[in-house]
Amino acid sequence: MGNKDALKPIGTYYRFTPSVQERKIEASLLRRILFEIFVIREFEIRLLELKDRGLAHGPVHSSIGQEGAAVGAMMALDRGDVIGSTHRGHHHFLAKAFGFYLDAYDPGRGIPEGMLPIVTKTMAEILGLAQGYCRGRGGSMHLGDRTSGCLGTNAIVAGGVPILTGAAWAQGMDSSGKVGVSFMGDGAAQQGAVHEVMNMAALWKIPVIYFIENNLYAVATHVRESCNLEHLAQRGLGYGLESLVVDGMDPVAVFLATREARRTSLAGTPVLIEAKTYRYRHQAQGLPGSAFGYRTRAEEEEWLRLDPVIRFPEELETAGVLSREGAESLKKTAWEMVDRAAASLVKTEGGTLFIPQDLYPHRRELETGVRSDGREFASARWAEPEDFPVRTTRTYVDVISEVIGRRLDTDPAGIVLGEEVGHMKGGAFLATRGIFLRHRERVIDTPISENGFSGMALGLALFGKRPIVEIMYPDFALVAADQLFNQIGKCRYMYGDQFDVPLIVRTRVAIGTGYGAQHSMEPAAMYALFSGWRIVAPSNPFDYIGLFNTAYRSLDPVLVIEHHELYGMTGEVPEDRDYLIPFGKARVVREGRDITILSWSLMTRRSLEAADLLVAAGISAEVVDLRTLDYPCIDWGTVGESLKKTGRLLIVEEGQFGGGLGAQICDQVQRRFFDFLDCEIGRVAGLDIPMPVSKALEDLSVPSAPDIEAAVRKIVR
Repeated sequence: MGNKDALKPIGTYYRFTPSVQERKIEASLLRRILFEIFVIREFEIRLLELKDRGLAHGPVHSSIGQEGAAVGAMMALDRGDVIGSTHRGHHHFLAKAFGFYLDAYDPGRGIPEGMLPIVTKTMAEILGLAQGYCRGRGGSMHLGDRTSGCLGTNAIVAGGVPILTGAAWAQGMDSSGKVGVSFMGDGAAQQGAVHEVMNMAALWKIPVIYFIENNLYAVATHVRESCNLEHLAQRGLGYGLESLVVDGMDPVAVFLATREARRTSLAGTPVLIEAKTYRYRHQAQGLPGSAFGYRTRAEEEEWLRLDPVIRFPEELETAGVLSREGAESLKKTAWEMVDRAAASLVKTEGGTLFIPQDLYPHRRELETGVRSDGREFASARWAEPEDFPVRTTRTYVDVISEVIGRRLDTDPAGIVLGEEVGHMKGGAFLATRGIFLRHRERVIDTPISENGFSGMALGLALFGKRPIVEIMYPDFALVAADQLFNQIGKCRYMYGDQFDVPLIVRTRVAIGTGYGAQHSMEPAAMYALFSGWRIVAPSNPFDYIGLFNTAYRSLDPVLVIEHHELYGMTGEVPEDRDYLIPFGKARVVREGRDITILSWSLMTRRSLEAADLLVAAGISAEVVDLRTLDYPCIDWGTVGESLKKTGRLLIVEEGQFGGGLGAQICDQVQRRFFDFLDCEIGRVAGLDIPMPVSKALEDLSVPSAPDIEAAVRKIVR
């Protein structure tokens, strides 16, 4: 199909030029392509007008000029295929929604009634209104619709590419016969995450199409200033992708290229399509780019001659598919549809346009959908150690592999992802020991590509899988920060509570190992900044099993914090590996009367050691292990009951004092329980320095049992 002329060093690269015979497709389909191009063009023009009148809050990145690429591509997809898009994605979203919700139709014979609601609902979302697809939370740059398989437009350049790759991977794992298409611009093609996931897609034969809409400019930076290749499609060669260039202003060529790419990707070779196209307006407004001096009027006029709104009707007329009058009629119908959509949302009074207040989201919805409503725990079997009279002794690291293995044994959706998780008999620290031998196809050793595989895990989670991601050290989360925090942590809320995100990240705190400043982060406070994350920090083997099982059942992303110094500790656990400990339930691990010590993870062990030391001074310390750390789901009830008894509080954390989670806890305690306190709240935490390698200095950098003892003595005295 087309002219595959040259270059086969690793992948395949060619310019796609369909023949005259190949272009002879159904007349009704050609008319539908034209009509949907008209609708999207009119939609974008109206949005820019509303933006200019102050009715669109936030940016409006129009796709004027690029509609043919989106409609042509979407016509080649199956209804069940999934897409991911960019900040400039209205055309992708509308074309995908039309393809999913509308049966095949011929606009020459009538327009489906279901089209107007799609246009209206999309416009409502971009205007930030309650009846939008994301309840007004996403707007232009976060348009998503789970039902139709649009995983969302994405405001982070290339941010959606790993996610869509993961979703396509889930489709491939299930042998669904469906593909994923990741749309991106020429600017996104320079992002590292794109290259990470292209490599993994080729490694694992993921049925994915990477579709680059090369409109020449990333805002005002020409592609020649950001890439030294003649064609961006050549990037695919090094990854073993089939790569091609197509005229993005020719919707029929795009349709045929995408149809062929879909077959190729389903056969096991991911495809990279570069569609040469052009945006006629500036980045996010109605003026042309020439008004800002980064391109010329002559260039714009040259591209205007290729405008699919002008050129495609002429082709259809020449082919006898649609008369000029017929095309004008379709264009008028498209305008009327968009006008009706706008009129249902925007009203006029005294010549002033306004949006009725009752169309905006209500205040009561402001915090709805930050997290799951908890329905997944309706039949949960909660337990504590006293519920199991018979227990055996196991190490902390043993129960990690045992409970993860148990979940994969009982749930075929479970997947373990990370660096070395299957190698070396169970990862770098033996925490996944034995699982690979039982589930080779679901314990996946990744390249060193944290941002890429973290985003792919999100895509897996959105499509029915239960990924367990190992970030070897918490510091490495900063390499994957976009996916962990901009994407995973915000996904449910910004897309209007459409998507469950059942995903676990495990990470091992290495403070005390001499690994220094770039391997010694305590991550709780960082993840707590992003309200979509649940955070648990088990301090013993029993709690690890119960909290991990809760994390696995959760429909929200969960960070499971492990500590290297706990790996070798022993504790009593039942033979049962299926019990759960609820989020937001602390545990009093030592009762006392004089002071409450609040801590988690390793610091719970250090606090217990300090409590033993304090006995000699006649001080009785109560130690409370928080176990769950995401705010506001901390167990304030247990904290308050303890303070009623002791009247004094010391918060102990290993993370740095400045910006530590203890500061937030301290603030909440004084707001909630001020009347219970007999003195100011104390804090013991790590020093505000990068972690040194020297053992002597490292030991001084974080709290020890004597440090906690001294702080308690000071408070009590």
